[in-house]
Amino acid sequence: MRLNRYLAACGLGSRRKTEELIKNGLISVNGEIVRDFIDIDPRSENVLYKGKPIKLQDKLYFAFYKPPFVISSLKDGTHRCIGDFFGHLDIRVFPVGRLDYLSEGLIFVTNDGLFANKVTHPSKKVKKTYLIKTKKQIESKLLNELSKGTILEDGFFKPLFISFTENKLWIKLVMDSGRNRVIRRFFKKFDIGIDVLKRISIGGIKLGNLAPGEYRLLEESEILQLTQSK
Repeated sequence: MRLNRYLAACGLGSRRKTEELIKNGLISVNGEIVRDFIDIDPRSENVLYKGKPIKLQDKLYFAFYKPPFVISSLKDGTHRCIGDFFGHLDIRVFPVGRLDYLSEGLIFVTNDGLFANKVTHPSKKVKKTYLIKTKKQIESKLLNELSKGTILEDGFFKPLFISFTENKLWIKLVMDSGRNRVIRRFFKKFDIGIDVLKRISIGGIKLGNLAPGEYRLLEESEILQLTQSK
């Protein structure tokens, strides 16, 4: 089994994160620091992280409503973070992807690095749906311009779908991009201010009736829906 894949299965993070752990010399196998993605046999070889043994864990999958003004990380010295809501668990979990500090809504939290990789990898093109409240009502003509997309500093961006809700201060947007703060940068390009940015679904899994700071376990059918999609 490839070492980075094993580390992800042990809950140390996504495969990308575990690759960083290996490169930084934090993993040893049979007493030797390794910096390559070697193949191992977990049944017969001793794998340590920061000098401590690791093992495969029972998998947990949560849908979490991240409130605004919360950092999408496990720890932060200044602000509240997602880890503060899950600190009571005996098993280490981590957020899958991120929402920026001001944004709110659905984010998955798990200890399954392989699941995290499947949900966030750009090749999977997992669709995400957002509700956006603008600072002032925009005209239909401008919404039409938004639907055509535009060039940002990191390339062209075009939403898969964008429309007004019944209240024209709110806009519904669907995308499959994972680029950093792309919605805020996209709206700023058109001089549109955002009051609220709320993610309401990922890959068809909906935020539902969760209140800010609440979470629920994902159903087995939901996990399969996310991991078996393209």
